[in-house]
Amino acid sequence: MAEGEAAVQNRATADECDAVLVQGLREGTPESAWKLCERFGPKLFAFVAARFPGDQELAKDLMIESLADAARNIRWYDPKKARFATWLYGIAGGQIRDELRRRRRRKAIPSSAESPIEAFSDIADGHDMAATVAARVDAQRQVSVLATVLSGMEFDVLVLNSLDELSAREIGQIVGRSERAVHSLLHRARTKARERLVRDDG
Repeated sequence: MAEGEAAVQNRATADECDAVLVQGLREGTPESAWKLCERFGPKLFAFVAARFPGDQELAKDLMIESLADAARNIRWYDPKKARFATWLYGIAGGQIRDELRRRRRRKAIPSSAESPIEAFSDIADGHDMAATVAARVDAQRQVSVLATVLSGMEFDVLVLNSLDELSAREIGQIVGRSERAVHSLLHRARTKARERLVRDDG
């Protein structure tokens, strides 16, 4: 099977699983809540933690609240408008924006620190902790550099593109930008990251 065909098949399978999960959530079955957390919890955590490095407890709280919101409001989910993962990331994005607004009101952090980048290796399966830690240390070294050149929107698009098989249109639905704008943001973020990292390594 060609790579493109495999990707289409994987997405179709994921959509079928999502449909079963959504039905279970609407019926209020206990196992559906567990499956929701198991399947989407790590990815949502990585997405949220990226905005709040050094505060994993907050990231966990926002992840849990995002999942709880999804379960509470599952009746409003419309599969004709968006894939389930897209809808979930949108909820998590709202949690991030709410927290940033609260921090701005408290003046807890300067505006320039609102969009730091966390390592993309926050998803750990526990089977190889040494490798996970090593990967995270290396990623954080790069993160501290990239935080100075990427905007919050560029970062969100880059993270969403790396965490899940979301199309540019779906990412646009999450961040409130057009598909064309998402392509532009991705290109700009990758260019900035590559140029900065190459310059520093040189």
